[in-house]
Amino acid sequence: MLGSPLLAVISMHVICLLSQKGGAGKSTVVQSLAVCAHQHGKSTLIVELDPQGTLKDWSNRREAVHPEVHQTLPQSIGDVLSTARDRGVDWVFLDTPGHHNPAAVAAARYADLILIPCKILSMKDVDAILPTIKEAEQSSKPTFVVMNQVPPNAPKLVRNRQLAIQKHYNIKVLSLYLSRRADFEYCDTRGLSAAEYNPQGAAAAEIEKLYVLLQSLLLIAKFENGPVQPVTTHSEQEVVERLPEY
Repeated sequence: MLGSPLLAVISMHVICLLSQKGGAGKSTVVQSLAVCAHQHGKSTLIVELDPQGTLKDWSNRREAVHPEVHQTLPQSIGDVLSTARDRGVDWVFLDTPGHHNPAAVAAARYADLILIPCKILSMKDVDAILPTIKEAEQSSKPTFVVMNQVPPNAPKLVRNRQLAIQKHYNIKVLSLYLSRRADFEYCDTRGLSAAEYNPQGAAAAEIEKLYVLLQSLLLIAKFENGPVQPVTTHSEQEVVERLPEY
């Protein structure tokens, strides 16, 4: 299956994390997914457009060389991605500023898929994603909200927020979410990801599932006619089970 014509034409994947609200967890999701892809043997690059350099600082704390973090300006995104493609990079994760910035709009236009992390404990956090959704709409790229830092043992809250976001903002929300876990916090000070800090932990397992799900969403977006269909737990599981890693 890995040698099939369908998978042979898939090239570099560009995932953009967008959020105009600081503290939504963009950088943590980026570093976690990038390390996960690297652990799966993929050539991975993080492109940081946030002048605060959160991921560059994280990279400087790491003992490991990969994944590489490249900090750049919005006007250079095209050149950076072109160079990455020539180098045979498999996955690029774009980390954008946590406020309205031309860099975010520019990054979104280069993405194959956009993820909007959203905290759900307060409706203020949920309402705060509306400007980000409007930014993402300018790119006309497949966009999904991923609920992040979800409090433990709150299935009713998760479902209510998921339905509310989809209804009021007309955007797809992944039923797969990332919980508020200590591993995501502790790993950062050592320049690690949750999967490196605690490979057998629940945080590592959640990132692994999100990485696998991204593969299926990319295939749907690239090879099915028409818009990407709304995602549910059932459809996610079906797609993940029948698709190989690429």
